[in-house]
Amino acid sequence: MSGAAHISTRFRALDGWRGVCALLVAAHHLEVHGALYWQPLVRNAWLFVDFFFVLSGFVIAHAYGAALDKGPEIKAFVIRRFGRLWPLHAAMLLALIGLELAHLVIAHAHPMAGERAAFTADRSPMAILANLFLVQSLGLQPYETWNGPAWSISTEFCTYLVFAAVCFFVPSRRLRVAAAAFLAVAGVAVLACVSRYGMRETFDWGIARCLYGFFAGVLTYEIWKTGTAKALGGTWAEGAMLAAVVAFLTFVLGHRALEFLATPLFAAAVLVFAGERGLISRVLTSRPAAALGRWSYSIYMVHTLVLAVLFSAIHSGEILFHRRWLIDLPDGNAIIDLGFKHYASGLLLAYLMVVIALAAFTWRFVEQPGQRFFARFIP
Repeated sequence: MSGAAHISTRFRALDGWRGVCALLVAAHHLEVHGALYWQPLVRNAWLFVDFFFVLSGFVIAHAYGAALDKGPEIKAFVIRRFGRLWPLHAAMLLALIGLELAHLVIAHAHPMAGERAAFTADRSPMAILANLFLVQSLGLQPYETWNGPAWSISTEFCTYLVFAAVCFFVPSRRLRVAAAAFLAVAGVAVLACVSRYGMRETFDWGIARCLYGFFAGVLTYEIWKTGTAKALGGTWAEGAMLAAVVAFLTFVLGHRALEFLATPLFAAAVLVFAGERGLISRVLTSRPAAALGRWSYSIYMVHTLVLAVLFSAIHSGEILFHRRWLIDLPDGNAIIDLGFKHYASGLLLAYLMVVIALAAFTWRFVEQPGQRFFARFIP
């Protein structure tokens, strides 16, 4: 079968990393006053999206880099990657549209002054089309739309196409490495010199951010493949790398110029943990961490839906009990203030548990069937 040549070896410790990072991204997006919310590791967890880009480049280069030199192989690759990303994305988009329809009905029956009209701004009908075609983060709207975190899968799918084109048109391994280096440098150059938000790009120049991370991951795989990185393995190296990541995310708060260093740091982490030779790797390959790794994409994609339901429930509770738990922020968002920090920690824990449970469900009943469905179209 065309496409069968791709390598299926899994890097289990890196899967565990991905699960933990997805959970931290979900925690980052729950804005609730409390001790955990203000921890720098949580406040800066948005940078783990760049870890996902680096890891994706590393894994895709490992699985497909040597196979994408023929048209049928590229077709199979594109179908596989689309089938990996789109079904869950479409399911979450449909669920959020359902919530917006409920908002429309409720607003019609009980109109309230100051309420955002349904299907406007980031929930507009035109944004639905952009999301369906995975182009929502290519500068078509001046903000993130519908399922905000899905901006990254829009850019990632486009980057898959760029990677496939490089593999097809550049036959020499040495030239492919040069092309990967050029694309990584071009990506970070655009972020530094052209974009308004630097490493915080999402809806506008998010494709540059993804190119930077993904092709840094491709280069990382080229280094790993030589075997020269084996000396980096072991418990001490893993411990030092974990400490470096935590220290960086703690210190980088408020220093935007340093955020560009997140990608090379994550590349180094991927290089160290790919060997799975230390005690931390054993933890990351344990059954709980492995489960989080399996569900990581779902965790990343479903947590916006959980947040939307949570904030709607709290808003309804405010009206019913004549209380004020949602505090407006200058950026137009709102933060939950329950008046007692232990309530905030409990809410965060409950929220993450719901996210994990829903992710396990969507992995089983949306992701896997979706991948099987699209695999049928591979010749």
